[in-house]
Amino acid sequence: MTLLVSLRIPDGLVIAADSLSTVTGTIGIAADISTTCPECKKIIKLPELKMPPLPFPTTTFSYAQKLFPFYNNFGVGSRGLAFLNKQSIYYHVQYLESKETVDKIDKVTTIAHIFRDYFDLQIKKQIKDLKDAPDNFYPLGFQIIGYDGEVGKTIIVDIGKLSRVQEFTGIGCTISGDKEVVKSLWSLGDKNPQQKAKYESFSLQDAIDYAEFLIQTTASYQRFANKIPTVGGDIDIALITPFKKFTWIKQKKLMKILE
Repeated sequence: MTLLVSLRIPDGLVIAADSLSTVTGTIGIAADISTTCPECKKIIKLPELKMPPLPFPTTTFSYAQKLFPFYNNFGVGSRGLAFLNKQSIYYHVQYLESKETVDKIDKVTTIAHIFRDYFDLQIKKQIKDLKDAPDNFYPLGFQIIGYDGEVGKTIIVDIGKLSRVQEFTGIGCTISGDKEVVKSLWSLGDKNPQQKAKYESFSLQDAIDYAEFLIQTTASYQRFANKIPTVGGDIDIALITPFKKFTWIKQKKLMKILE
């Protein structure tokens, strides 16, 4: 599933992502079912009644690339589908970057709408019966960080039946993906305000360490849980400041070579 974490603090923006990719399969179930008619009381037998296919995780890979620079001024993290129309999300982001004109992209809001329009089209190509899905079905999503002028923003782009864009400004932390463990930690601060993180006092190093802490804690918890992990592998971290473009803080070795 992934865990994306971004922070907006006085000195800049930080974004981090894990590298675990969980592959899912489907299983079909058929069974003989008997029921009693409520009116005539006769027994009705339904032989080999088939249930809808059920998705379940089958295996994991530890080196998925989920964090990307975009024109050096913006950072993009992805969650959900690792492949779309037989290409990785990494490929799609690079392709999209090569298609756009640099001069017209100076705001993170512009990037968010470019991503929404492009991936909305791609998801509809892959999932032919998307119209039959629930309205809140979002199999792919992004966090995009950057500045509109002097305002640092995190923008969540959810791709699905009704693709949407959500904007977050001001000091704070935004999470996407497998959020359960982080929300449990944050609930301690809800019960006792003295245990809340003071983002307004964070240095850039504090923000980097905090993003890594949230992802690592989630991965460590899932290691001992009775489930296939959805967060894990290497943690990639990057930052952007009003005076410094996209800068890698932690990056997988292979990506260092490729870039």
